[in-house]
Amino acid sequence: MSKKILIVYTSWYEEHISEMLKISKEILEDFDCSSAVAPGALELSALANQKILNSDFKGVLFLGIVIRGETSHYDLVTRETFRSISNLSMDKFELAFINNVICVENIGQLKTRLVKNTTNNAKALIQPVSYTHLTLPTKA
Repeated sequence: MSKKILIVYTSWYEEHISEMLKISKEILEDFDCSSAVAPGALELSALANQKILNSDFKGVLFLGIVIRGETSHYDLVTRETFRSISNLSMDKFELAFINNVICVENIGQLKTRLVKNTTNNAKALIQPVSYTHLTLPTKA
């Protein structure tokens, strides 16, 4: 049985996202990983949904960075990004979803959290996608 993982990541903060991708792919090297890039955090869930339709992915890892600016845009982006990923995980409950969108006040906080969060979240995806058989309820 295929153990395919989709890694969906944002195009913002390319240097840091590249590091997150590298860490994730090293940890998930025993899996068949595909990746897709979204324009921003708000589009992560929609892109993942498009890619998992009629596919045999077992899990999705979201990688993104949202840094607070001087406007309320940060609050909107973080809230809606997390809501949409959560909604997708409930709609597609047969798949494993891990949200590694890191929301911070500044680059210093990002540097403190990037490696640890990405490592822990990539590792967290291994167990649920490693199950060889998932029995889903059937309709009577």
